[in-house]
Amino acid sequence: MTILQFPEDKSIQSQLEERRADLEELYSNLTRAYDLVNKIEEKTAVIEAEYNVYLRRYANAVGGIENVEVAYLEYGSEIGIDVDSGSIVFTPWSEEDETEV
Repeated sequence: MTILQFPEDKSIQSQLEERRADLEELYSNLTRAYDLVNKIEEKTAVIEAEYNVYLRRYANAVGGIENVEVAYLEYGSEIGIDVDSGSIVFTPWSEEDETEV
C-alpha cells in the first residue's frame, strides 16, 4: 500500500501560520495608525484651545459673540447655543471672562 503525503501548503497548520502572520502585520499596522490618530488628536486639542482664546478675544473686540462671523464659530469648541433663548454663548466662560480684554 502506498501512502501519499498531504501537501504541506494545504495543511491546517500551514494555513494557521499564514493567518497568524497576516494578523501580526495587521495588528502592527493598527497600532501605528492608533498612535498617529492619538498624536493628531493631541495636536488638535492644543490648537483648539488656542483658537478658543483668540475667538474670545475677538468676540470681546467686536462687541460680543453676536457680532462674530459664523465661520469663526465653526471651530470654537467652547461655543454653545442656549436652547431656550436661541442665543450663542461661550459655554465655559463666566461673565467676568467676557468683560476682560
